[in-house]
Amino acid sequence: MITVDEYLLYTDRALDGMTRIVGELGDDLANRRPALPGANTPYGLLTHCLGVVEYWAGSLVAGRPIERDRDAEFTSRGPVAGLLARVAEVRAQLAADARGATPGDPPRGTPDPRFLGPDGIGTQGAVLQHVYEELCQHHGQMEVLRDALLAEHPARPLGEGHGVKWGSLPAGTLGAWVADMDLGIAAPIKRRLLETVRREDFGYPFWPGADPVLREFSAWMGSRHGWEPDPGQSRVFTDLLQILQVVVEHTTEPGDGVAIHVPAYPPFLASIARAGRRIVPIPMLHNGQRWTFDTDALASRLAGCRLLVLVNPHNPTGRVFDAAELDALAAAADLHDLVVLSDEIHADLAYAPHRHVPFATLAPARTITATSATKAFNIAGLRLAVAHVAPPAVRASLDAAPLDVFGTPSILSRVATLAAWQESSAWLDEVRSTLAANRATVTSWAASAGVPFTPPEATYLAWLASPHPAGALERAALVKLSEGAEFSQATDVDTASFVRLNFATTPEILHDILTRLTPWMAPPR
Repeated sequence: MITVDEYLLYTDRALDGMTRIVGELGDDLANRRPALPGANTPYGLLTHCLGVVEYWAGSLVAGRPIERDRDAEFTSRGPVAGLLARVAEVRAQLAADARGATPGDPPRGTPDPRFLGPDGIGTQGAVLQHVYEELCQHHGQMEVLRDALLAEHPARPLGEGHGVKWGSLPAGTLGAWVADMDLGIAAPIKRRLLETVRREDFGYPFWPGADPVLREFSAWMGSRHGWEPDPGQSRVFTDLLQILQVVVEHTTEPGDGVAIHVPAYPPFLASIARAGRRIVPIPMLHNGQRWTFDTDALASRLAGCRLLVLVNPHNPTGRVFDAAELDALAAAADLHDLVVLSDEIHADLAYAPHRHVPFATLAPARTITATSATKAFNIAGLRLAVAHVAPPAVRASLDAAPLDVFGTPSILSRVATLAAWQESSAWLDEVRSTLAANRATVTSWAASAGVPFTPPEATYLAWLASPHPAGALERAALVKLSEGAEFSQATDVDTASFVRLNFATTPEILHDILTRLTPWMAPPR
């Protein structure tokens, strides 16, 4: 005879093992069948296990009417994040049903013979034993599926190749710093790139008619964010940092003020300072619920500025600025006749119910909108960004510059960007689900570990209060984070007590990262 707590310990272990495997495999591999006779997908097998628990414990122990389609369980497909959320719900219900069971009493109904249970189940205790038997059996099957799938589809080891996020780290250190994702790329992007390579299509490029990247940029912004920029006012660049440097040179003079919310993306601050411009910080403030800024002080703070750099959604706090904040910025820009460079590269990574509002819809005549497919689609190394330049004086200044001074993005970057915006919406939606689940994991961890943290409204970046700088955490916990002090360099704002964590990774790696950080992140008593 075992206790209910002992029983739940073992069922939890089986469910933990299966959910960890499905989480490790991710949306792609978890929905594939390996080349084994009669094999299921890991997603389908775990869905079946949940059906077993719901029917046998829910119906025959707790007496709830359960409608079950056993065949559909094995053929089910979908995002892993949603399935793992359902596991948590079923697990909690199993615990309640087991605690409410009377082991020696008969089941609350006759087992359906279609569901292949053993003969002779005469008590609720035997029903629960069957649930445990099924979970253990399928846990073993899940391990076989995982091993077969990984053998058929070997993953590129993190740190192999040219990526700085992992390649620059010593062995044994986990990377959670630079803003790349460990979640691969969309199949259409990979396919289009490989097609280009197979054609050996690397001559001087020719795009008949209008630039297709600018056309798709306009269509993407229209479908996703309700704003259709004029392709004739848009230009391609290599990345957003280049756009910032170009805009600074064409809108300001040395010594002019450039306003930006702080904390801010460190290369932006460094670029402004190197250009000899004066950084005017708009401090981000925490009001007890979220990160915001003092809209009442904007008019006086921006006096003497020529350029406002708006990063929305905001990196690193993850804020999606609301209508009141954006209206205040637009009014201040009008008052001081500022050009606004609006970096909207994280716009496609906002979490419901938050909605990104393109700043050009509020200040159309003075806004330069900069964005790229690189952040949402994990192709930063391919290097292509787009700037929609609405202010006529800035467009004229750019047109007067030497033709080749800005360079030209590569054929591969254009091919990848087109594939992202034309064919990869479904992949992005799945990735957003994974990121939402990871954000929930970080939020739960921070609460349990006592780490001050406000969940981001967009991005896959967590701005965490920390008793130690990132360098000390790397040495102690073997996890590399972004150093908080770098996000306020060349300003009088103090961000040294923060670190930035990138949670765009697999659930397994995220678990390891948070486990390593836990002993070092609790605030001092």
